[in-house]
Amino acid sequence: MLNFRVGIMGAGKIAGIVADTLNQLNSFEPYAIASRDIEKANAFGDEYNIEKRYGSYEELVNDPDVELIYIATPHSHHAEQAKMCINAGKPVLVEKAFSYNAATTKEVLDLAREKNVFCGEAMWIRFLPMYLITMDYIRKGAIGNVKNITCSLGYDLRTKERVVKPELAGGALLDLGVYPINLISMVYGPENSAIASSCAKLQTGVDAHDVIQFSFKGARSATATTTIMYKTDNNAYIYGDNGYIEIENINNPETVRIYHGDKKLVFEAKIPDRQITGYEYEFLAARDAIIVGDIECREMPHSETIRIMNLMDLLRQQWNYKLPMEAEAPSED
Repeated sequence: MLNFRVGIMGAGKIAGIVADTLNQLNSFEPYAIASRDIEKANAFGDEYNIEKRYGSYEELVNDPDVELIYIATPHSHHAEQAKMCINAGKPVLVEKAFSYNAATTKEVLDLAREKNVFCGEAMWIRFLPMYLITMDYIRKGAIGNVKNITCSLGYDLRTKERVVKPELAGGALLDLGVYPINLISMVYGPENSAIASSCAKLQTGVDAHDVIQFSFKGARSATATTTIMYKTDNNAYIYGDNGYIEIENINNPETVRIYHGDKKLVFEAKIPDRQITGYEYEFLAARDAIIVGDIECREMPHSETIRIMNLMDLLRQQWNYKLPMEAEAPSED
């Protein structure tokens, strides 16, 4: 059986992790790498044993043997590059955040629907077994009715160009905040909420420290704190009226614990031994969708991608944080 051939667009850190993952994943291979710098593509290809190396993204898109393209460039370029792939008939998996705003996201997803080409968001927490287990326990009432969620995610990313530059759609929200927002959405679903928020900005203008509070009907709430200034505990707590769930490491759970009563531990799950890095699950799901002719993954459907991007647009409006590339772009209602 031939391996499923993946082309990688962009040769940064996340691309390296994905290439390493695909090298260890049965029936997959990182087949091609594209960078705007051919020397960088060649060095990346040597490190990760990749056969085809390209000095332009157009060459990758035009390679007839590539079966899926993974976009690992800054947020600012995702939409343009995804449309390039779709127009060439290439299935595409776009790293989170899918784009920098809802308007460009909608353009891409509408094009995918028009061309009948697979397009997915690589929001890996939607695919991780640890989260699937957690959501199953919540649906079964393991902690009763969920009443509150608190989560934090933070790293010192002040030296990362893609995070601190507005022209690359930088900031804590698009780089990190998308994780807790997705977690909250996984638990509460697509229900509308009232949102209060605040942020502190770097001198470059990007949001550096965000606090977001969601209020839902029935006296239910959620709070997310994200920062690019320092490392937080990166944990989440989901509180119900019959117990609570503790998640260690929100963006790749290492341990999930369920407690009842006075901190009585009733269940504990550890990260699966068979897990490579956690990125493999989104590629398996994308391949399965492509094989049956679907244009989206059921784990992260287009409706959720656009809904969460709209939500992040709203937050940036509250913070008066408009990106340079939005100056002449239409806003998404």
